[in-house]
Order: sequence, then C-alpha cells, then structure tokens
Amino acid sequence: MTPFEGLLFFYIMGLMLLPGVILGLLGRPLKIYGLIFTAVMLTIVFYENGQLLLLCGFYVWQIVLCLGFSRVKNKTKTIFRAAVVLSLLPLLAVKLSAVFPELRLLQLLGISYMTFRAVQVLIDIYDGRTEKPRLLELSYFLLFFPSAAAGPIDRYRRFLGDINRTPGKEEYCELLRRGFWRLMTGAFSGIAVSGIIWAYWLEPLPGGGFMAGLSYMYGYTLYLYFNFAGYSSMAIGTAYILGVRLPENFNKPFLSADMKDFWARWHISLSTWLRDYVYTRFVMGSLKAKRFKNKRTASYIGYIITFAAMGAWHGLSPNYLIYGAYHALLMCVNEALDLHYKSMRKFKQGAVSRVLMAVVTFHFVSFGLLIFSGRLV
Repeated sequence: MTPFEGLLFFYIMGLMLLPGVILGLLGRPLKIYGLIFTAVMLTIVFYENGQLLLLCGFYVWQIVLCLGFSRVKNKTKTIFRAAVVLSLLPLLAVKLSAVFPELRLLQLLGISYMTFRAVQVLIDIYDGRTEKPRLLELSYFLLFFPSAAAGPIDRYRRFLGDINRTPGKEEYCELLRRGFWRLMTGAFSGIAVSGIIWAYWLEPLPGGGFMAGLSYMYGYTLYLYFNFAGYSSMAIGTAYILGVRLPENFNKPFLSADMKDFWARWHISLSTWLRDYVYTRFVMGSLKAKRFKNKRTASYIGYIITFAAMGAWHGLSPNYLIYGAYHALLMCVNEALDLHYKSMRKFKQGAVSRVLMAVVTFHFVSFGLLIFSGRLV
C-alpha cells in the first residue's frame, strides 16, 4: 500500500482520522491521538510493503543518535560531524542500491525525508536551538505520517509549536475545512491530472527522436509538477486535520523570473533546508575562516556543494548527479549575472520582461527535469 494512492488507503485513513476530527471539534488536544494515528498508519503501510522491520531499525538508530548526542556535555565539532555521518549512513546505504543491487533489500519508503529531519535535529542541538528533545515529541516529528513518504520537510521547533498547542473550536473548524479542501484538490492534481498526462501524453510517445524527446520534456515537467504538488497538498491537508500546519512545498514555480526565484518556489521545504543547513553554513564558515581571497568564491562553491547534495539526496544514479551539477551551474551563472550586470536585475523587474524571463526559466527547468527523468542518460 502506497500513501495517498488507492481507495483502500483513503478509506482506512478516513476512518483513522475520524477520532482526531471529533477531538478537534471538541477542543481537545490532538498530540496523543496524532501519535497513535501515525503509529497505526505507518504499521499498515510499511507492513504491507514488507518494510516494517527496516523502519523500526531506522527509527531506533536515529532516536539513539539524537537523544545520545543531546546528552553529550562537550559537543565538539568532531563529535557533531560523527553524529551527522552516522545519521546519514542508512540513507547512503539505500542510495548505494542504485550501484550495488544487493543492497536493494535495504530500500525504505520515505528514508530521504526522515533522515533530513533527523539530521536537522542534530544540527539544532549542536547550534543550541534545541537542548534535550523528548522521546515522544521527537518520535512524532521524525515519523509524522502525512509527510513520512514524500514531505514536506518540517522544522522541529515549528512542529513542536503546533503539536503542543490546542486550537480552539473555531480555529480547528477552519483547519478542518482547509485540510479537506487540500486533500481533495491534491488528489485531483496528484492522481487524476498527473495520471492523464502520463497515460495520454508520456506513455504513447516513442522512445527516440528529437520531437518525441521535446514533447516528453514538456509533458514530464507538467506530470512531475502536478504529481508532486498534489501529493504535497494531500500531506498538508492531512496534517491540518491533525492540527499541524506543514509548510508549503510549491508556490507557482513556473512564474519564476530566474533560477534563484525558481528554487524559492519549487520543493520549497527541501531547497530551504539545503539553503539553511548546507549552503549558509558552508558560506558563513568559509568567510569566517577566510578560506578564499574572493568572497564570491565561497558562494559559488557553496552552490556546487548544495546542489551536489540535492542530486545525491534523490539518488546516486548518473541522471540525479548530473541534474544536481546542472542546477549548480545555473545558480552560479544566475548569481554572476546579477552581481556583474545591474541591467539584468532591472530587466527582470519589468512586466513584459518578467514574462519573457519566466518562459526562459521554464525551459531551463524543463531541460533539467528531462535529465532528472533519466531519458537523456
């Protein structure tokens, strides 16, 4: 059983959400029931996929690391880096399955998202934003069912603020209305629209030829957007019903004026995670240590590291790694143009020119997703 797919899944999830809805309408706390809902739904989904034992092992591994690290008195940089590497090991093993088929038995649904949430907690503990996480709250955050399989990637402190606050009846009614609407529109986008694009546009296309490749590029871009945005919307809608306001993941990405604008609108929770925990930390650390004579060098190398991590996060297959390198190059060029050509920044601000830039950006994005799809590699 795959989350947010099939009538049986929605039937089971609907039944499991009912007690939560009743509690919310009565103005009662939702945290404990949310934990129960998450545990039951994860058990059903991962048991059906034969991955429940792997999920339990992954959970214990991350919990021991996070709680253990939080109790270390002298959190040196070496200990911190070792904890992060250990947290990433299960994800690395899964990604290596693309290279070593014998590791495919270790594949785990949603491991990329759950790992980044665990790493985020470790970083927040090291930086002093989080002191000693509580077991139940940390478990709820790492395994929160609506976003377990496909995000969005939430932030620990923001998540705690939601689960430890009981919305009033009127506020919960609004959350319930918005949650139901996001579920319905998300299902229409992620299942119906993307399914039609796949069945009637992409699947009938021949395997070779320039025009077929061009058509596939446009079709796959739209397919991936409607599919991914739809599943994100369903996750957000389900979380609303449980009293949790998951962050948005898409904001009209095809209206982007350049690549920097695009990554502020597409897969927002991942791009901001990488910006805050990879790019910014590397750039600020480089400036503080004076690693480069030119300050802009740190930014360019930061983009290369960040988007290499983004590509590897999707997988270690050549198409994903090339996709990351492609976007690193685009971001470096984007920053160089903005830095050295003031006319470029002014050009983007005009009404007509912004439309033109949106068309150009869309084609850069679409070609990148063609690489991502594996059709070119």
